[in-house]
Amino acid sequence: MQGKGNCILNGEKSFQTEGREQRASSLAVMAERIREQFIPAGMERDFVEEAVRINRVVMTAIAFFAIGAELFNVTRVLFLSQSGLQTQNNRIYFSFYLLLLAVSIGYLAADRLLKLKIRARYGMALAFMSVFLLWQTLFYMYDISRSISLGKIMAVTTLVAFSAVSVMKPLYAVCNLLLNFGLLIPYTYAACGNDSGVLINYSLMAGTCFIIYFVRFHDIRTELLQKQEIVNISHQLEESRKQFSLSREQYALILQKSNFITFEWDIAGGEVRFSEEWKKVFGKEGRIADAEKFIREGRSLKRQYKTEILQCMESLRNGESCVKRDLLLPVAGGAERWFELHLILQPDETGAPVVGVGMLFDIMDQKRRILELEKELETDNFTRLLNKTALESYGVRKMGELRPGERLYMLILDMDSFKRINDNFGHPCGDYVLRQVAGLMRDPAPKGARVGRLGGDEFGVLLATSRRKEEFLQYAQKLVEEVRDIRWQDLDVEARCSIGISSLGAGEGNWEKLYGDADRALYMAKRAGKDCMRELEAG
Repeated sequence: MQGKGNCILNGEKSFQTEGREQRASSLAVMAERIREQFIPAGMERDFVEEAVRINRVVMTAIAFFAIGAELFNVTRVLFLSQSGLQTQNNRIYFSFYLLLLAVSIGYLAADRLLKLKIRARYGMALAFMSVFLLWQTLFYMYDISRSISLGKIMAVTTLVAFSAVSVMKPLYAVCNLLLNFGLLIPYTYAACGNDSGVLINYSLMAGTCFIIYFVRFHDIRTELLQKQEIVNISHQLEESRKQFSLSREQYALILQKSNFITFEWDIAGGEVRFSEEWKKVFGKEGRIADAEKFIREGRSLKRQYKTEILQCMESLRNGESCVKRDLLLPVAGGAERWFELHLILQPDETGAPVVGVGMLFDIMDQKRRILELEKELETDNFTRLLNKTALESYGVRKMGELRPGERLYMLILDMDSFKRINDNFGHPCGDYVLRQVAGLMRDPAPKGARVGRLGGDEFGVLLATSRRKEEFLQYAQKLVEEVRDIRWQDLDVEARCSIGISSLGAGEGNWEKLYGDADRALYMAKRAGKDCMRELEAG
């Protein structure tokens, strides 16, 4: 009986164990599905790399600033304060200063001395952020306990900056915000005499932090998804590079039955025979007696693509097994379409080149989609102008392409007292003003100009030209005047802007100098009373 009882008991334990394992497995699957809703598995490495790139800059700046600030505070307590470390209050503050100083030095040392892998570096930055945020919260809680009103503001300012600047996974962000607001809100509420207004305001700030974080996370996730889609399309186009070897009869079958354009080139005789799709797409006969002569003398084909096709033919003649090119070819009706050319060598028994078998794939849709995605990555979603990265990339490239007599002009437009518009009329009005400014800059811009948003309420224009600068200066002055005329629901919101202009010719400097000169010209306009334009003369 005892043995039988043990069997029953063991069976029940086994059943319970299996049940727990099934529940744990189900929870793990559910957690994985939730995680993939935020960051798909194939995109996680890209996200971590982007987070490391941004967070390293942010955390390094914070660490250097903290070291400077805390060295000053330590010196102030030890040598400038009359009571030094004799009072408990000074000793507590001194401990705070030393802790942040040690953490900041430790982070910089680890970041530069340890050769960490990408995920370890990501984790180190997140750990430093957590310690820094918790330090800030506890420090300002102590400030609040000493009746220092500045602590009430600075405590949430740090958390707002954390939500807006840093890049991290949602679980980490949510846990940090919950922890710090969970400490801060009840403590501040009690310290302020159970003031319900404080509770409401701090709760609203907590909600704002969550909104700021998830909006930023969504933008980064969308950008990474677009990049991944471009990579996937490129991989699909590359799959057709695989080499193959078929009999002459199989090639003939392809020529007859395929929907894409195929052709056979007699390398010795020069003749080319095309499948029926050739005539339908290009409107030409399916047999060309001398292919190379036809290409050289053709008037509709651009010189660049003539050269590329002839190079492909020469490569096959020299024994290369397979070549590939993307070509923009004129089709029937006068339009142009993108095709992917594959030319494959079929040698004889001795290895000598005999026949070139070619295929033309219409890749117009893929090209259009890639161009659309690339344009989307270069576009500021709010104003539909170029974003800062695209504008800077163009400026760097154009500085190296300037011809003698040509100059690259840069204009920086910054709104004057833009915060006042948001405060007096609301953020919808501010958004409307920014879109109106974007339109005023884009629509009348000189031919060939690139217009972009540098960030916030700051915009930029680049123009490479050999024309006199008066046209560009008139465009800038007109912008100053037309911004004044912006109205929101028939109300004058007093929109004003300042503009700085600079220019460089070939060999006079680089992109950083052009940008810096335009920025200095902008501040000249600000110091001159705003609502005006200033140019920093070259040299």
